[in-house]
Amino acid sequence: GVEVQTDYVPLLNSLAVYGWQLMCVLPTPIVKTNREGNLSTKQIVFLQRPSLPQKAKKKESKVSNL
Repeated sequence: GVEVQTDYVPLLNSLAVYGWQLMCVLPTPIVKTNREGNLSTKQIVFLQRPSLPQKAKKKESKVSNL
């Protein structure tokens, strides 16, 4: 009879425009009860952004020997 509610959609939508993706969610043993008797838990959210291709290096200017 326990219902778990999570809503990561606003977080994911706000970070998706920057290339972040949800990789993993780890629950923690931290449980709190509020005044209405509802339980809440803390979770660790892992996000990852794919690596961007490196820009082509500028050709280094050659230093002439004197």
